[in-house]
Amino acid sequence: MRSLAAAVLLTLLATARVAGQGTAGTGAPPAPGPTAPAAPAAPSPSASPRPLASAAADLGARLTWDPLTATGYLERAGHRAAFKLGAPQWVLDGTELARIDPVTLRDGVPVLSGAAAAALGTWFTRKEEERASQFHVAAILIDPGHGGKDPGALADHTLGGVKKRIVEKDIALTVALRVRDRLKERWPARTILMTRDSDVFPTLEERVEIANSLELGRNDAIIYVSIHANASFNKNARGFEVWYLNPDYRRKLVDGSTLPATDKDIAPILNAMLEEEFTTESVLLAKRILDGMGTVIRDASPNRGLRAEEWFVVRNAKMPSVLVEVGFLTNPQDAALLADAAYLRSLGDGIYTGIVDFVDYFERRKGPASP
Repeated sequence: MRSLAAAVLLTLLATARVAGQGTAGTGAPPAPGPTAPAAPAAPSPSASPRPLASAAADLGARLTWDPLTATGYLERAGHRAAFKLGAPQWVLDGTELARIDPVTLRDGVPVLSGAAAAALGTWFTRKEEERASQFHVAAILIDPGHGGKDPGALADHTLGGVKKRIVEKDIALTVALRVRDRLKERWPARTILMTRDSDVFPTLEERVEIANSLELGRNDAIIYVSIHANASFNKNARGFEVWYLNPDYRRKLVDGSTLPATDKDIAPILNAMLEEEFTTESVLLAKRILDGMGTVIRDASPNRGLRAEEWFVVRNAKMPSVLVEVGFLTNPQDAALLADAAYLRSLGDGIYTGIVDFVDYFERRKGPASP
């Protein structure tokens, strides 16, 4: 596992020749990032036109083709080249317009010229190389709280004249599945994980270990989002909030024993840098999620803001991590909302929007991994 901050520090360490063989942030010796599979060789520009499906297979791209609108796209590693039959303009990743030989029909079958296939192969490869050189949030772990034998908080209410029990583990899972599905749809090339996707009970230690043990590339990173519902003896307490680790909490992120003997004295410095980075990134992630939820919830439930605490998952996850409380199931008004499937979908959409905003902002801010 490498966090966002750890990826930055790894590059700094390598540049400064301080600990080029050590991994800041995890205490584990660095394993080389996973070797990317070799890109399929682009067809020769002189090759005669071939069926579009065959050309897509040779490029290692997924083909989507709609004969009714005569439009489609080729997608590889999250990058998309869209076309319209007969048009020599292709739209690349939704923003770039390129002149490439058009898709044409031969005996009713869409075909692609060798020159077009070669140009697309070159573009796909270039985009993948650019991504490999950028700091990249490659994995997102969604953690629905409780589960199985642990129901979490629960409360009984009469809703619409019917007695109903509201259970935290069920709310957390429903919202988390919505977040996961939307993230997978948006980013098929990223790793979207869940600590549970059914009514089972992973321990707190097991949840954190999933995140801390994930192997990623050198410039890749992971974020952790835990989802819960709140409860209080005060029945008037209601609203949603997002928690991050108290900045005053001290934790060990860098294991000095893994650094070269001449550099062990810098371990406390690296640890302090990582703690500061984690706090900054976690606060930013929490704020984006809070804003995303506020946009969809509006005045249906109060926004209780950002809060700091030493929850187990946020203090033990070695990465930017937050804990989301979607509402108070002990409050009759919040409970009625949390019993509504449409409202839970909206909560998931808000959390999803916040995660996307954070990832987009962070990757633009960090820029290239090396000069």
